[in-house]
Amino acid sequence: MKVYMAPMEGLTDYMFRNAYDKFFGHNKIDKYFMPFISPNKSEKFLAKEMRDISRDNNHINSIPQVMTNNSSDFIWTAHMLYDEFGYDEINLNAGCPSGTVVSKNKGAGMLICLDSLERILYEILSDRYICDNHIKVSVKTRIGVETPDTWHDILDIYNKFQLEELIIHPRIRTDYYRGDINKEAFLYAMKESRNPVCYNGDIFTRRDFINIIHDYNPDCIMAGRGLVADPGLINVLLSDNPETYVRNLEDDRLNMKRLHDMVYEERLKIMSGDKHAIHRMKEMWCYMEYSFADCKKEAKAIKKSQNMSVYKDAVNVFFTNCRLEEKPYISFSKKF
Repeated sequence: MKVYMAPMEGLTDYMFRNAYDKFFGHNKIDKYFMPFISPNKSEKFLAKEMRDISRDNNHINSIPQVMTNNSSDFIWTAHMLYDEFGYDEINLNAGCPSGTVVSKNKGAGMLICLDSLERILYEILSDRYICDNHIKVSVKTRIGVETPDTWHDILDIYNKFQLEELIIHPRIRTDYYRGDINKEAFLYAMKESRNPVCYNGDIFTRRDFINIIHDYNPDCIMAGRGLVADPGLINVLLSDNPETYVRNLEDDRLNMKRLHDMVYEERLKIMSGDKHAIHRMKEMWCYMEYSFADCKKEAKAIKKSQNMSVYKDAVNVFFTNCRLEEKPYISFSKKF
């Protein structure tokens, strides 16, 4: 089974990806998908985008993702990514449910008008530069906007094109990340898709993964929040028998601390002031906190910290006092 890391804006930048690969993912994660690039009228990458796609910062198999509803913007981005950085695979985001994104007919908003979706894919995949350079294009998609009833029509469009793969989050846009996964929609895609499919959605625990194997037994999965919350979950995902695999939770706890420290030190190098870096680290804690038992007091101290010394002391106390625990169920329902 192939395992991909999902792109998460503000979280899985190159600093996190590199730290994760060093302590958990080396030779285990097949592809690390980058948070999206949003093309602009200047046809230049933003400074943070340049850092994230720079080959100096990506010695692992990282895949750029592009957020656009304009084929010309996708194509010039592909030119730049291939010519200047050597990326020969690019992912198109047709799944982001954010209101500000969808209102611009981007992300999951691309699924509102299927004629437009088909036209954009045709223009991208028939472009001479993309074809001549064998640039692979994959799509990350939802199964609809307000109803799953359009999923068959959406899949029919994807089936008209040769995609590298179709990464499916089996929810509609208005679900955001709530409610149950639409099992029937993914099973339909496994049966009817002419492109390779990859499952994405709600892989947070061992039990989640076992259920996915039982329901679908996919060849490929993409996990995001679950791997940020519990980086050692990767070993369960790749074990011969996830039911009986025994984790070394103490080793995982120590490596989580090392991962955290590496990400924090790297972010301090590029961010102005302690507060900015600490704020970004607290976004990680929104998820990591859930993988520990009896840590409310220690987590609260991290949440309240505003400067480097207080933050580092609070983190050290957290990892000293708190016990990493595998949980049968996790719901990421609150802010840190």
